[in-house]
Amino acid sequence: MSTQEPFDALLRFAEIERLVSKIYYRFSHLFMTQPELRDFWWEMAKEEEQHACILHACRALVVNYEDDKLDPKINAAKADELREWLLAHLRRGTAELSVDESFRIALEVESSEVDAIYGKLLQLGGPQIAKTMENLGVPASAQRLKLKGALRRFTANPALIQAIARL
Repeated sequence: MSTQEPFDALLRFAEIERLVSKIYYRFSHLFMTQPELRDFWWEMAKEEEQHACILHACRALVVNYEDDKLDPKINAAKADELREWLLAHLRRGTAELSVDESFRIALEVESSEVDAIYGKLLQLGGPQIAKTMENLGVPASAQRLKLKGALRRFTANPALIQAIARL
């Protein structure tokens, strides 16, 4: 008989943030011969890693949070779904990935539920803790602005340019 660990939203979604970070680290290695692009993806990866660390820190601050404060959409099934989706990107490999394809994947990730869930998890300890945690790293909104700027700089793909308006 096996007993399943209780769902820990902060730990599970910290793992999700780390998977996003891994994707962006891989992108940075893809574009080693293009320093601006390489550095952009490296910074994005570091910021996602910060988000994971912030969720761990938030967990330490709100050890006794009430599960009923969680949005019902933040559950083990959603964590598993996002984890598998991100792992599929990682399993795919990146040797043949174009600049446009890397931005398409990033747009997909950044417009997914990952950022919304991250923001909701920061709220578990209340507004004071949320503000403190957000100030520790780069907010998701600042990351999206950075992504929009990089898209404008590095691609002329009309579909991607159009997609930044929806980000």
